[in-house]
Amino acid sequence: MARVSRAGGGMEPAVRFNHTLLQRARLELDLTQEQVAASIGVDVRTYRRYESGAVNDPRLGFSVRSPSRRRIIERLGAELGLAEAELLVVGAEAAPGAEPAAEEAGASSQAAEAPAGAGKAPAGAGRALDEETGGKAPAGGPAPLQGAAPAWRPLHAHTLQRARHFVGRAETLDRLATWADASPPCPRVIALLGIGGAGKTAIAERFLQRLGDTPRPGGVLVWSFYDDPRTEAFLEQAAAYFAPGAGASSPVAPRPPAAPGEQLARLKEALGQGPPHLLVLDGIETVQAEGGAGRAHGELHDALLRRLLCAVASGLGGARALVTSRFELADLSAWAEGGLATIRPEPLCERDAASLLRRWGIRGDDGALGALFERTGGHALSVAVLGSYVGAFLGGDAGRLSAAQAAHLAEAEHDDVLARRLSSVLSAYARALPPGERDLLARLSVFPGGAGEEALLQLVRAGGEIAGAMAGWGAAELARGLARLERLGLVFAARPGERCYSTHPFVRQHFKSLLGVPPERVHAAGSAAPPPRLDEAPRRAPREREAVDAYEAILTELLGAGRAGEAYEIYALVLGGFAHLGLKLGDMARGARILRAFACGDDPRDMPASLPARARASLAYDAGLYAGALGDLAFACACYEAHNELAGALGDPALLAMGLRTLAYTERLRGNLTGARGLLERSAEIAGGAAGSARRAADQVHAVRALALLAAVLHDLGEVDAAGERFARLRELGDAPVARRALWEAEHALAVGRRDEAREATERNIAECRRRGWEGHVAHGHTLLGLALLDGGDGGGGDVAPAEAHLVEARRWASATGEVEVALRCHELAARIALAAGRLDDGARQALEGLHVAEACGFGPFRARLAVVAARCALARCAGAAASATALADSAVAWAGEDAWARADALHWAGVARAAAARGEERARGRELLAEAAALRARLRHPGAAATREALARPGG
Repeated sequence: MARVSRAGGGMEPAVRFNHTLLQRARLELDLTQEQVAASIGVDVRTYRRYESGAVNDPRLGFSVRSPSRRRIIERLGAELGLAEAELLVVGAEAAPGAEPAAEEAGASSQAAEAPAGAGKAPAGAGRALDEETGGKAPAGGPAPLQGAAPAWRPLHAHTLQRARHFVGRAETLDRLATWADASPPCPRVIALLGIGGAGKTAIAERFLQRLGDTPRPGGVLVWSFYDDPRTEAFLEQAAAYFAPGAGASSPVAPRPPAAPGEQLARLKEALGQGPPHLLVLDGIETVQAEGGAGRAHGELHDALLRRLLCAVASGLGGARALVTSRFELADLSAWAEGGLATIRPEPLCERDAASLLRRWGIRGDDGALGALFERTGGHALSVAVLGSYVGAFLGGDAGRLSAAQAAHLAEAEHDDVLARRLSSVLSAYARALPPGERDLLARLSVFPGGAGEEALLQLVRAGGEIAGAMAGWGAAELARGLARLERLGLVFAARPGERCYSTHPFVRQHFKSLLGVPPERVHAAGSAAPPPRLDEAPRRAPREREAVDAYEAILTELLGAGRAGEAYEIYALVLGGFAHLGLKLGDMARGARILRAFACGDDPRDMPASLPARARASLAYDAGLYAGALGDLAFACACYEAHNELAGALGDPALLAMGLRTLAYTERLRGNLTGARGLLERSAEIAGGAAGSARRAADQVHAVRALALLAAVLHDLGEVDAAGERFARLRELGDAPVARRALWEAEHALAVGRRDEAREATERNIAECRRRGWEGHVAHGHTLLGLALLDGGDGGGGDVAPAEAHLVEARRWASATGEVEVALRCHELAARIALAAGRLDDGARQALEGLHVAEACGFGPFRARLAVVAARCALARCAGAAASATALADSAVAWAGEDAWARADALHWAGVARAAAARGEERARGRELLAEAAALRARLRHPGAAATREALARPGG
């Protein structure tokens, strides 16, 4: 028995808080943790620490000297009818590990004590605030223990909707519990898939409840995309939680918050360190495509989230993810045989459905309950809502469900049977609810992420049609209405620590249709801040996140109300379109999300028909820019094709020439050089013809830009002389090289060995781009200057220190925006620098990280170049790495495609790797590859041509 020191000497038994009794009392009263927390006036996380036993110190037990703790004990006793002597027990009477009461679902919920040694978190580590104050806990993270592995407290960024009554699913919950503790996890990702209301979220919530909130060896992050579909907000929270500092057990102070472009890299680094971290992602269908011309069914909209889940599925330390969705995870199909497992919750069986109905207070024999079961098809949410309805409005008498209502429920056939039956029940509910509660639920449905009591009170104060039947309510009436809707299972507390309420997406969709007032007016009235002015554009585009969030919310509501013209004005004039959101703020994910809202999905051809064709073309073009920056090249091409169709219909040659050129630029990144060449020749022809007819001077600019990019593509194809002639011709036309035009010519000069010329031109270009605010071009220029300082041949030397300075400059933009092309250029430069400095492991790591990004995003030539650097690092590391180097170089040869320069380097290093092999046939194949590389490098006038000839002349070559 644990003992503590007593004043005046001696020892006395430690007092412990009886957390098992607390949980049993709550369950017997059929209360949620959120309800009890609200009734005693504390944060739900604080309450969870009491119910889980985390407040008990393993050595000292539980102290009630703090006045705030004393108040909590008194309030718990008053609310739950428990005596203090029952809550505070001596020694082993409430020993750690005592079994908690069984849940109402028939599946027990484990609430283990904190592990031995779980002390308070170190200063600066961002741990929970004083639990008795009700203060909100900050984002969690590891709490290092003396002499032990770090312990992580779960972070519920959102509270998943809890089924008021839960039945069955024991086999699934047991499987999830075993998987959560497995090391390593197999599979890495589990997807709970099913139609809306099938019970996916309820299963995930019950799994988390069984998991508990006590410290664990790995972190647990819970995120609901129903409540917040912003993938950039999720990545920000995940990076802050899993990677708060240099390491969980390191004394180094936490690093500053990750910039948008750093968040994924930092998150993957933290997840890959080994702890059994768990991501629980609910409602991911909100960020998946429904299928169409733009994307495949189930494809994730956001390239960063796609890369994260693919990395977890392929193996990232001990990390694992539980995902709920209505759609298949199309992006993870490659891991269906090992990295991904799918669980499809079955409809409730008749016995479980009858049990659930009885828990809602339904009376009747097995036949009556069986009839109700047949009318719902066993659909979990339908059974729950029907049970709540009959219990609340029909006195629990199943026989009072009218024949007309029963017939209406039964009329749907199998195709969409469950959804239509649920809609029928909700319609009956809407008719039965008092007008005030019905209007409260309808207005709450306007806020997908939930709304607090204060925001709802603002709607009441607004009066008129905004308040609806709630007009005249006060805080007490609102609280009673919310409490009643919560008891009926129609709303739930949406966020930990806040009196914020939300509802199931299906319920939200149904009741929002009953509003009778434009949703954007309700949203604006419920905002804590004055709504943005829509009658005039601000003097400058907003930079503060709160302001941008507010405009995005209003824009979305305008689109939902069919007011696309006003929404377009907000996007183009207020938010500044891609020029501001993308180039200035680097908010690529937000921009892409806004343009999906315009298209009501994933087909860029579906921009609102009420907009002028030129506006629709502009939106499709911007959608391509965001997608390209995020590395979603295939979708970017679909957007540019949609833009070009509209430009052609408008008969605007400049617009079409621009669209063709940008499409060609993206095809070049994908490695489709022949296709890019054809597009550019057409673009130059269209722009040149318009310029010849003196249509306008701008057409001449488009012609010059098309010719400049065509020169770069010809260079890639190995037509070096033709590329040089076109760059020279552009100068003769009086074109001053700047921005990408100058970068392409400098890349050409560097590739053929004119390093000084490339460096000087790029330095001038960087200065001009910086003056104009084109920071993306500045970053590209710095990567080029870094490469120019390294050995241009196949050595490994160069001026490493100044090259690293250029890398730091380039990474500023990549970190701020996450632009994938610049990030890949940074990976290549970083790997080349590490190789030159002899840091071979670091070089290989940088090259392989970049290679994975290039592969996930479809950047063909970058795959080849990065694989070559990785092969060079392997060869330089040791002779035994020849096999690894050979495999990488062979892959580079395959990935080079039409890129002659990438192919020449890949052939050279594939030959060198085989020449180092012991077997004669491998050395013979190596000579063949070196001979092919020597011929190609000579034709290209490649600076490394002499090195290839030397390798071929060596006895082993």
